[in-house]
Amino acid sequence: MKFMLLSVIFVLLGFLCFMTNPISMGLLLIFYSFLVSFFIGSAMLTSWFCIITILVMVGGLLVIFMYISSISSNEKFKFNLFLFYLFCCLFFFYFDEMVLENQTFDSLEMNGGIDLSESYSMVKLYNNSCKMLTVFMIIYLIFTMIVVSFVVKHFKGPLRSSTYE
Repeated sequence: MKFMLLSVIFVLLGFLCFMTNPISMGLLLIFYSFLVSFFIGSAMLTSWFCIITILVMVGGLLVIFMYISSISSNEKFKFNLFLFYLFCCLFFFYFDEMVLENQTFDSLEMNGGIDLSESYSMVKLYNNSCKMLTVFMIIYLIFTMIVVSFVVKHFKGPLRSSTYE
C-alpha cells in the first residue's frame, strides 16, 4: 500500500510540470498534500501529525492562491483532456491493483481516539516540567499575531485592492 501511495505521489509530481494554469496547479497541490498526509498517517501511530500537516499545507496553498489570483491576469481555465485521461487511467490501474491484492481502504484508516500510551511524545510536551515553556510559546504567538496585525496596512498591502480610488 505504501509503495502505491509513493508511486502516485511521484506521478502527481510529474503532472505538475505540465500544468500552466494557477487553478489547476492549486488543485493538484491540494490533492498532492492529501496524499502526502495519508502516507504520513499510515506510517505513524497517531494521526495528529497528519492533521496538522494537512492544515498547514492547505493554509499555505490558500495564501499562495490569493497572491497568484491578484497578480495573474484573467485567463480562461483550459482543461487538458490528455492529462485527465492519463490521471484516470493511472488511478484505475492502482485501484485495480489494490483490489487484486485484496487490500481495502481499512489500512488507511486513521487512529480514531487518542491513546496516550502510544503517543508518549505528546505527553512529554504538556507535562509539569515544560509548563512554563508552553505558556511562553502561547504568549509569544499571541504577541506576534497582534504585532503583525498592527503592522499590516489594509490599503497598502501587497494585494491589489478591489476598490479603485
